This record gives sequence, C-alpha cells and structure tokens, in this order.
Amino acid sequence: MFYEDLESEPVAIVEALESILDRCYTNSEYFALTGAAYLEMGDLLRALESLERALLLDPRNGSAAVDFAEVLYSQGQVNSAIEVNSGLLSRDDLPDDLREVIFLRQQVWRRAQSQGSFSMGTLVGYDNNLNSAPIADQLALTLSGNPVLFDVSPDFRAAGAAYARVTAVGVFAKAGRDVNSSLTASVTGRFSEESAYDLIQGSARYRVSESSDRPRWNATFGLDHLVWGGNSVFSSATIRADYTLKDFGVCRVYPRLAMQYQKYAAQALLSGYEYFFGPGSECNVVIDGTVNRVGLEFGVLRNQAEYPDRLGGDRQGWQSNLSWQRTLGAGQLIGQYQITKFNDESGYSLLFENGLRRKERLHSVYLSYARPLKFLGGKSQFIGTAAYHNQDSSIALFKTRGASLEIGVLWGF
Repeated sequence: MFYEDLESEPVAIVEALESILDRCYTNSEYFALTGAAYLEMGDLLRALESLERALLLDPRNGSAAVDFAEVLYSQGQVNSAIEVNSGLLSRDDLPDDLREVIFLRQQVWRRAQSQGSFSMGTLVGYDNNLNSAPIADQLALTLSGNPVLFDVSPDFRAAGAAYARVTAVGVFAKAGRDVNSSLTASVTGRFSEESAYDLIQGSARYRVSESSDRPRWNATFGLDHLVWGGNSVFSSATIRADYTLKDFGVCRVYPRLAMQYQKYAAQALLSGYEYFFGPGSECNVVIDGTVNRVGLEFGVLRNQAEYPDRLGGDRQGWQSNLSWQRTLGAGQLIGQYQITKFNDESGYSLLFENGLRRKERLHSVYLSYARPLKFLGGKSQFIGTAAYHNQDSSIALFKTRGASLEIGVLWGF
C-alpha cells in the first residue's frame, strides 16, 4: 500500500475524510487517500470505487495507481493489475525504492497469470409462477370459424412455490501478453416439492479478449443445456463479439454481434437460429461521490426457423437493455431492465383468432445485491435477488407474468 501511515488507524481516517467530502469532490488526492484507507480495512469494493474516482480526476496520480493495481490483483483481475503496474514502471518520475517494490510484485503477479477458482452457492426462494404458465384462466379456440372458450386445467395454471437453488461454478483464466482467455463452466439446479417443475441448467463459456486494462475487443463462445422435470428440453450454442469503436475514458461505445442456434428436444419444429446486432455503451457516472457503472444496448433481432413449417414462421424484433451497478454499503448492487419485442412473419395457427400473427413484448427487471461475509472466511458472500417479468402477446396462450425472490450464500475458493 502506498500510504503506509494508514496501517494504524484506517477507520478513524476514513471517518475524518468522509466529514470533508463536500469540499473534495474534484480532489484526486483525497480519493486516493480514501481508497488507500479502505484497502487497509480490506473493503475492496469501496477501495476500488475511490481509486477509480481518483484516476478519473487525475490519470497521472501515481499513489492511486499503486493501490489501484493492488486492489485489482486482490479481486483476481491479475492481468489488469499487471497492466497498471507496467504503466507505473514506464514512468520517469517513479522513485527508485518504489520502482524496486513494484518490479518485485510484478514478478510475483506474472506467476499468477494462470489461475483457477471454484464457487458453490445455496439459495432459497419463492416464485409465484414456477411453471411459467399463462395468465389466462380461459382460452378461446377457433373451431369451424367460431371462437369457443375452454377452461385452462388447474395443472397448467400458474403455480407458486418455494424452492432451493444450488449452483457450482468453476473458472480457469489465463492472462497472456496479447490475449486473455477464460473458461467458465457452471451447473445450476432449482428444486421444489413439485418435481415436475425442477430444472437443471449446465453452461460453458470460453472468452477471449485483448490483453489490456480496457480491452478493445472480446469474443465469447457458449454452450447451454436445460433439463426440465427430468427431461431435456432445450440446448443452444452462442457466439458473441464486441469491438470498442471509441473510448472516451469514462465511456466506451461499441457494436455487438451475436448468433445463437436454439434446439428444442421435444418440439423440434420450434428450433431456429437467432441473430442480434446493435450498438451499446458503458459509462462510469459519478453520483454523490459514488461511481455508477451504467450500460445501454439496443439491437435488432431475427429468429430464423430451422424448419419451414414452424408455427408463425420466422420472427423479427428488437431488444433494449439498461444495466446499472454501484457500491452500496459494503456490497455491490446490480440492476437490469430489458425489453424484447418479437413479431411472427405469418399467422401462428388457425386455432387462435383465425390465424392471427403472434406479437409479443417482454418486460423483465432484475436486481441483485452481494455483500462479503467475512466471518465465514475466504470469498464468501451473501446474495439476494429479485426478478419480475411480464410478457404481453396478441395470443392469450403466450401472456405470462411472474416474480421471484431469493437469498443465499456463495462460497468462493
């Protein structure tokens, strides 16, 4: 840590600094000192936020850069830490004794460029539509040209229930001179008293990106498989790529291209290829001295049927996504709001409104809060999430709505 004198009374120093925050919003050294105090206290999230703020105000602030690299390394961002270290070692104004310290830690960090991690989580929650059922209690079917109402069986109506979720995630990351890569594999299981609604999802992601603190490009290759009620129902293969067109320091602007093959095991006619393309941006917005990471994306969607006789044919639409992340207390708060619009190119079925075209609009909201649990040791965290979705459709069968809450603990190794 750059400010060695903070080791004795970091808490008192933080309290004193907070009392003069109103006079120091534009003072880089103030946030460097605050970040160093949080680092000494072991509060990495607040340390990162303060040090980022210091470097935004003055990119040449050496003391902030020294501690910023330390925080990045402590969070497992080894290559980013090495990148910051390299920048420090290239400076002409770096004192010789400090240069030696940074050079030695650079050697240690380079030996940690290939690293693995494993985490497990246990959560409990409640979902008021565990079976993803339609809202309607009755459905109108067109028979002999006339609509006829049928009651939806209780077995196919929304079922609310408590559940337990178990997750396991393994990550292997390698930081190279020009390219970083990581492989992530995860398994999630959700179980309730209604075993017909139990699900198990397996995922694998391989990601490559430019070796930089702010990489200009990245590409991800993913595989997913979903088991519902003991039966395989869905598999997908995804390719996604971003490229930064302009980096303004506090914001970056990029286009995103994604392609996904979707395979439905029990209903093969639903299978298809989905494409997404559109612009996006990520910005660091400072509000009341706290850095808020805000992302905005918008893109056009096309879902092309694998088989020509798929109901509704090909689908066209768009998607917008707003994301937000900030430090709250000793934890991290993440929010997301997404709108997805899809229209079929042809009538869905003569049984519904005499072949009416299906038009859908899905609104979804997601919130999560993660806070370190120091008394459990390691990288343990408390996690709480809330989710809500509402899908409107021109065909009543596809109108759905649901909300869920869950809390639990994640253990990291």
